[in-house]
Amino acid sequence: MRTFHLRAALAAIVAISTVGATSAYADSFFWAVNQFQTIQKLNGDTGAVVDSFAIPFGAGSAASIAFVGNTGYYTLLGDTQIYTVDMITHASGGVAFSISGTAGLTNGITTDASGNLWFADGNSGALQEYSTSGTFLGSHAFPSAASAYRDGSVVFGNMVVTNRGDQTGPYDLYSIPGGNGALTLVTSAFINPAINGQSLFGSNGIAFNGVNFYTSDEAFHRVSKWDINGNFISFAALDPNSRYENWTFASQDIQIGAPEPASWALMILGFGAIGVTLRRRRSQVSA
Repeated sequence: MRTFHLRAALAAIVAISTVGATSAYADSFFWAVNQFQTIQKLNGDTGAVVDSFAIPFGAGSAASIAFVGNTGYYTLLGDTQIYTVDMITHASGGVAFSISGTAGLTNGITTDASGNLWFADGNSGALQEYSTSGTFLGSHAFPSAASAYRDGSVVFGNMVVTNRGDQTGPYDLYSIPGGNGALTLVTSAFINPAINGQSLFGSNGIAFNGVNFYTSDEAFHRVSKWDINGNFISFAALDPNSRYENWTFASQDIQIGAPEPASWALMILGFGAIGVTLRRRRSQVSA
């Protein structure tokens, strides 16, 4: 009977760990700039706004935001300087650094798992990588020019998914080589908004949480959800008065593989039960 309890406790802990890790991993919250004036956090599955605050500097011309830790890095239209904001206090941090060597159409910004910032330039511009301190780390040319600035891109691993210009879908998948080599097109129209009846014009934001992609559409004021292979899943309505620019996944809201507080509590109880069982078994052996 005690052996059964021990096995049951171990099985429960494994199950709790799995549930806790999965629920923490599949977070669908992300951030975006709305109407060039406010920074907002949205739920990608419902479209609900769960947090919002005014751009601390450059309100009316803010284009996109990404963040590392609690620092947000955002761009302004027609400006090559990168500005910062404290995501906790919402206070302005001023200019972080300036980017150079662009076609002057860079307003989209995204980050990677290493905490570096990426900019997908427009027209014949390149995908450029910088550290948060402003150190230039590399440049990768696109195989073809964009119709205007690319305002929807996301980098993960050695891949990047980006749209073809200002509010222009579909989104293509490229591989990022080492050094400063040119990008290689892997899948054309990897994510195609037209599949779910969404206009190709208006596609100007994309986020990826490691499980699903989320794309925005200004024309229909909604967010579409796609699986890891670019297949359409569902969409959620956004505020009809909104105008969302490039999106970024809210990575600080996720702890990959880490159980939630309630799961931790249950796990501690489970470990405690195992400890009691083992002590009783040792006592019986001694007797």
